[in-house]
Amino acid sequence: MAFIGALLFSAAPVLAQQKTVTGRVTNETGQPLAGAAITIKGTTSGVMTNDAGSYSIRVNVGQTIQFRYIGTTPEERVVGSANTIDVQLRKVAADLDAVVVTALGEQTSQRSIGTAQQTVSGDPIAQTQRPNFINALQGRVAGVEVTSTSGVPGASSLITIRGVSSISSSNQPLMIVDGLPIDNKTMNTNTLASDAPGSAAAFNNRGIDFTNRAADINPEDIESITVLKGPEASALYGIDAANGAIVITTKTGKGTQGMGVKVSQNLTFETPLRLPEFQNVYGQGSGGNFAYKDGKGGGISDNVNRSWGPKMDGRPIVQWWSNGVPEPWVPAPNNVSDFFNTGRTSTTNVAVTAAPGRTLSFSPMARTMRWPRPVDFGASAAMPTPSSSTDNSARPSPVLRKATRIAPLPPG
Repeated sequence: MAFIGALLFSAAPVLAQQKTVTGRVTNETGQPLAGAAITIKGTTSGVMTNDAGSYSIRVNVGQTIQFRYIGTTPEERVVGSANTIDVQLRKVAADLDAVVVTALGEQTSQRSIGTAQQTVSGDPIAQTQRPNFINALQGRVAGVEVTSTSGVPGASSLITIRGVSSISSSNQPLMIVDGLPIDNKTMNTNTLASDAPGSAAAFNNRGIDFTNRAADINPEDIESITVLKGPEASALYGIDAANGAIVITTKTGKGTQGMGVKVSQNLTFETPLRLPEFQNVYGQGSGGNFAYKDGKGGGISDNVNRSWGPKMDGRPIVQWWSNGVPEPWVPAPNNVSDFFNTGRTSTTNVAVTAAPGRTLSFSPMARTMRWPRPVDFGASAAMPTPSSSTDNSARPSPVLRKATRIAPLPPG
């Protein structure tokens, strides 16, 4: 009982130190400031002033109360014995003369520009370590939407400003690098010689995505990015900027005394985020039948590019890798996840700057992409033909035995 009484006695002074502090927040002329933020320093607790500038907050003696209001200098007060704390917040001079780059050699006061714009420094863009700097703009500029076609290395990125404005032409903004326009479009595969009519090797038959050309810009070379929004940007760059303009200024040796060298290094790893789900019940074939011979229809449905074949229950069936010998017809549930290695990208950037305003940047990149692991087909196994390598049935192995594309489960 004595011990419990000691605990109650020691807790009483602590509870007694917490109290309610009230007060009023005004400006320099004594007018109340409604909506001023009152917070306890070092915590997330806080309140807002009402229309009369009054507030009430629970706080412990010794804690610090912070008072903030837009356009004024923040104030702090340490809680003592007083139960009322009135604060007067003074106006602070804001930087209204910021200068932005709008064209080659043209710097304009931010207030005098007739179009909405926003500037992003190049350092946070480079710190994202994105090979394609376009992806680093996502979430940094209001009204800018960046869509990456996929997560594979070199995938193109689509960028739009304030949504889609045309359904029949490009919605891409104009890219300007040190006053020179660049074409950010993805290369059209119809320009390749391999895409001649009737070509079986045509790229447009393979679903290949070519990188957009803005990805050629080294993020380490960017000093600032100014996004000019709206068709008003066409006053500077013509009709090509009807969807807005992204003005990129590269780094120079301006302000460097003598010669300067900057070296940066980054290493990233990547693995597939998600993999499609496949059924592991039925294998390649049609009508519940399959037997491999040549992959061209010489066997039983061995040229069928679907998984409507026999149930993979271990029955002996001639398969593409069994060299004519029936082997157990079983699934390989991990053949897709085992297909990829861990991708690694190592980039070293060396920039040499010298007055007056000259910069030489060199950025070699070593990349090990998510290519498939080596496949051991065995000494007597024949390579599969494209028409016979489409199901999830395979010889059990820790590595991929064939490409996988599975149709939905057959009815029943």
